[in-house]
Amino acid sequence: GRTEEAIEHYLQALRIKPDGEKVQTNLGNALYKQGRTEEAMENYLLALRIKPDCVDAHYNLGNALKKQGRIEEAIKHYLRTLRIKPDFVDAHYNLGNTLSKQGRTEEAIEHYLQALLIKPDFVEAHINLGVVLFQKGNIEEAIAQFREVLRINPDDIHAKNNLIKALMMQQQNQ
Repeated sequence: GRTEEAIEHYLQALRIKPDGEKVQTNLGNALYKQGRTEEAMENYLLALRIKPDCVDAHYNLGNALKKQGRIEEAIKHYLRTLRIKPDFVDAHYNLGNTLSKQGRTEEAIEHYLQALLIKPDFVEAHINLGVVLFQKGNIEEAIAQFREVLRINPDDIHAKNNLIKALMMQQQNQ
């Protein structure tokens, strides 16, 4: 419905102004939303040819590459995003997730912490940081993260489950 209509408008805008990196990026986002990842990536790359420091194109290209399992390339685009815009909270968060899946825990922790410095009530970043800390055996720090989530959102089921797991582990270790 609306996404198809948006795509048409972006294509019209590109016929008028083919060097619009924002339009290329937005068209890429609309295509990505439809599951047309390859086409979306082409638009992000076109946006980057027009403006090599286009933050949104780097970030969204990182997301698309990650979705395709091209992890190292995704990491490069997230890092490029952060070089251009160091306070891009979602880039820190997605990079943290990507690094965590790669087993690069210390780097993941660093990016979750950066995300939380920018947005202290970022529930998902607290949870994922807590999970990584738990996996590393930093049970106390993990518990603190899960408790912080429950302070922000007392009904968060993920935080409750993870907190119970961490408290049980803490009990066993005593």
